[in-house]
Amino acid sequence: MAKTLDQVVGITNIAHAMTESLWLGNREHKTIYVNPAFEKLSGYTLKEAIGKDCLHFFDQGLAKSSSLPQEAILITKSGDKVPLLISGSQTPTGETMWVFSNLTKLKKLTQQDKLAQQIIQHSTEAIVVLDTNRKIKLWNSGAVKMYGYKATEVINTSINILIPKEEEAENKILLSEVRKHNQIKNIETKRLTKDGQILDVSLSVTKVMGEKERFIGYLIIYRDISQEKRANTELQKRFEAIQDAYKELGLQKRYLDYMSDILDVATAKDTSIKDLERIIISAFSLLTKCDSAILRFCDSENKFLKLRSSFGVNSNWDSKDKVLIRSSIAHDAYKKGRALIIDDIDSYRKHQGQKLLKAHSLKSLILVPLIVGKHFVGSISLYATDPAKFRLIESDFLEKMGKQCSVAIFTKMNEK
Repeated sequence: MAKTLDQVVGITNIAHAMTESLWLGNREHKTIYVNPAFEKLSGYTLKEAIGKDCLHFFDQGLAKSSSLPQEAILITKSGDKVPLLISGSQTPTGETMWVFSNLTKLKKLTQQDKLAQQIIQHSTEAIVVLDTNRKIKLWNSGAVKMYGYKATEVINTSINILIPKEEEAENKILLSEVRKHNQIKNIETKRLTKDGQILDVSLSVTKVMGEKERFIGYLIIYRDISQEKRANTELQKRFEAIQDAYKELGLQKRYLDYMSDILDVATAKDTSIKDLERIIISAFSLLTKCDSAILRFCDSENKFLKLRSSFGVNSNWDSKDKVLIRSSIAHDAYKKGRALIIDDIDSYRKHQGQKLLKAHSLKSLILVPLIVGKHFVGSISLYATDPAKFRLIESDFLEKMGKQCSVAIFTKMNEK
């Protein structure tokens, strides 16, 4: 008759209270007792287990004569495999007593740790761990590929090797923010490779905490966005080119619309020269987005340019209703046969209305001569308070428009 645990060691109550599995065998390694924890783990009841050889519960990896502790695989009643650590000893009367520690959680943790290490080491993103002194403690393959340094070259080296001088102050601020808020994400900045190349990167930094919430360093993930930024820049350039093309198309359409209106007014019998003057000044003002515009016609003797229409100026401009042609900027434009663009017009001595310019804060002038053949018909002066406003305007476009307006004016003035 099999011995009971009371007869062997007299500690039944302790065996029942144990959280770890206990197995007891006789000198022939036949089971004489298992505790409730073993029953739960293996699926065998005490009654089913008694008399079974110890090898019945394990795969072939268990050696009866091997020294303990040793690892083995328990085969449960349902066929599941459970990794165990076996420790134990012989009783004074020759029986064998084993205690099994379930390694399932530990094995999972070990596997997860190995998996995490593989993910980190083989990530396409650069992953770097720093200690509290900002020295590199981990450098993955993504960092090797991105920055060109091998791990052996940078471990225990300051992270400053990656930071361009102009970014050092910003980097200190970033790490200060991490210390305060635990994490920052997707910050765009620049970093330096081994061969001196500057990379555009997006980085995320996390404060790393150890036992008892003690700060032990930083985890940094870098993503190279250089190609992405180049692509975005190229897309932006293309977008701007398309916008410019649409603007040009819109400008050309508005130009054609205005010229059609101007020619209609010039050839219509029921319109006056005043109607033509108003539409010309409006067309130039709207197409150039100037701040002020003055339209003048030559008198019959070609001595004076007389003010005919204006936009964006007050009544004081009427004091300059006549300008002597030969001493005017308009005459220079007529002789050259093209539009003149003058910055700092408020300090240009040849302009005959300096006080008026300063009163209106006008800084830049485009003067378009109005010419038909050899006839000097007049001029249109376009003013801007900011010289930059006129820098993208093409003078060829204005000269072409000026010629067509000159024909319309000449036609209307000589209408019978």
